Amino acid sequence: MAFNYHRELQAWVVPLLLVGFFAYLMSHNFLSVFEVTADAMLLCFAIDMETNDGTAEKPYFVDQELLTFVSQSNKLTEGRKHRNTRSLQDNEDGTELQPMV
Repeated sequence: MAFNYHRELQAWVVPLLLVGFFAYLMSHNFLSVFEVTADAMLLCFAIDMETNDGTAEKPYFVDQELLTFVSQSNKLTEGRKHRNTRSLQDNEDGTELQPMV
C-alpha cells in the first residue's frame, strides 16, 4: 500500500518537472533573442548618434519615437542628478570621505 502511494506521486511529479523544465528553456531562448535584438537596436542607435549630426548632409537614421524616448530619459536623468548635487551642496560634509590626519 505504501509503495503504491509513492508510485502515484512520481507519476505526476516527473511530467510536471519535465514540462516546467522545457517551459523554462523555451522562455529563456525567447528572452535571449529579445535581449540580443534590444542590444543591437541600442548599439545601432549609439552609432547613429555618434556618426550623424541630424543635418541635411548627415541625417539621423534612427526612428523618431526612439529618439524622443531617449531624449526624455536623458532629461529625467539630468534633473535627478541636478537635484542630488544641489542637496549635497547644501550639506557641507555630504557623503564624501575626508582624509585622515
